[in-house]
Amino acid sequence: MFLSQIEFDRAAARDPYQWHRALWKLFPGRDEAARDFLFRVEEGAARGPTRVLLQSAVRPESAERVRVLACREYALALSPGRGLRFRLLANPVRTIKDADGRLNHRGEIKSCRVPLIREEEQLAWLARKLEGGARLLASACSGLPPLYFRKKDHPGKLATCLFDGVLEVTDAERFGELIRCGVGPGKAFGCGMLSLARG
Repeated sequence: MFLSQIEFDRAAARDPYQWHRALWKLFPGRDEAARDFLFRVEEGAARGPTRVLLQSAVRPESAERVRVLACREYALALSPGRGLRFRLLANPVRTIKDADGRLNHRGEIKSCRVPLIREEEQLAWLARKLEGGARLLASACSGLPPLYFRKKDHPGKLATCLFDGVLEVTDAERFGELIRCGVGPGKAFGCGMLSLARG
């Protein structure tokens, strides 16, 4: 895997949906490939450049208005019992199914995602997501302003929070899969990347 620091021009990507599209430019010739990168916006001003931390399976290449500032390859060195500090920008939600059993266009019962607002619900959500790969030793979460975006001319809003804490690896293989695939929904909008450091 590769961990990179990316910078892009705000004019190239004004909202979270466009951020994802801008980052695809770092991987030329892979338009039809499945997304194999995760990212988190680290800082950005309304008019200046936006800094992004990017985790990818393939080394990124700078493109127009999207620059690779630094990149390093890293291998996961995980073992059960190991304590690690972590950071995760996430979109904690629960899914509610239609009470009347109405069906969507695919013939499935209609459902919608509802954001989890209370801190205890958010922490319980994270513990469930890590289950089988790691357990939380300590964690706090901070609510952030919603992310507003437009997708195919439809407005959308994502409720996010930032988790910081310490976890213990319980199953290295399962936890490695969580790191590679990300945690929870909203990955196309910069959620789900689990950053780790020694505890």
